[in-house]
Amino acid sequence: MRKILAILMLLLWGIGEHFLGLNNNYEYDEDTFIFIGEYTSDLVESENVVLTSYDEYKKIFNSDKLTEEDFENNNYVVLETAFNPLSDRNITPVSYELKVNNLEVEIAVDTECEEGEVNYNYYLFKADKSLSMVQVEINYTLNFINFYDSNCTTYDKPLIYLYPDADMEVTVKLGNPNKLTTTYPKYNGGWEVLARRDGTLKDLKTNREIYGLYWEGIGTAKEVSEEGFVIKGDDTIEFLEDKLRILGLSDREANEFIIYWLPKLEHNKYNYIRFETLEEINEYMPLDINPKPDSLIRVIMDYKPLDKEIKVKEQKLITPKREGFTVVEWGGSLIN
Repeated sequence: MRKILAILMLLLWGIGEHFLGLNNNYEYDEDTFIFIGEYTSDLVESENVVLTSYDEYKKIFNSDKLTEEDFENNNYVVLETAFNPLSDRNITPVSYELKVNNLEVEIAVDTECEEGEVNYNYYLFKADKSLSMVQVEINYTLNFINFYDSNCTTYDKPLIYLYPDADMEVTVKLGNPNKLTTTYPKYNGGWEVLARRDGTLKDLKTNREIYGLYWEGIGTAKEVSEEGFVIKGDDTIEFLEDKLRILGLSDREANEFIIYWLPKLEHNKYNYIRFETLEEINEYMPLDINPKPDSLIRVIMDYKPLDKEIKVKEQKLITPKREGFTVVEWGGSLIN
């Protein structure tokens, strides 16, 4: 009897593994990922396109990589990877995991930090003919080439708070995930959280209680601008308390900002400080939030330690509105 039960358990486990997609984590191979080519424009409107016919394929791609026969037994998932041809090298899928209709792909990128227009690499993921709908998540692993000798900087400690009018489920997506270096909770194509009125969050993927969404990223190095502020290290606390209030942070948010950045600023003789405009932040890392917030406050501080005082034009700061469903983010970046 025990042997029969054991056999039945193994059979059920095998059936579940087949239909639920358990342990379908595979290494990259060229038969599964077909590289279609590099394009200078975005060819697909959705991130989750499944090609079910040769006619669909030819309508999008001017490529002879696939034939009508290829579609007799397979459908193909479109994978779009945005990249900067001046900076990014060796953009390669390294592994993937397929669970039912969810496809998660790991992409490795060797990168520097040079400014340039965005291009697109397209791969097609070979799937079973039964797969006609899919949710695609692309995660990037960045390998920085000669980071300290290149035109690079990092965006440190951006933390996102959500303050809805009523408890609600919220999806947050970052517009340039290929620039991310660290995230918590793990980004995996986006964050899905239960946002509560008191500002606390529940990560719906892990069921963990959190209070913010954390990310760091890589960007092009900045220079000291003609406007900003030059502040003595000893005056850091008073300066930040004043300016963060003007920029719309609450006392608690300002407190957390100061706790993180004070050790990096107060021991310098002087610091050049400039706060990026909302337009600059949105260009570097767009935020896609659903439902859309009524108020969006993003504070990114660029700073550079100085041995002596320099003259700059004082930056004019604008106080944003803070009403309704409000999203707040703060972080900073060192000017090399």
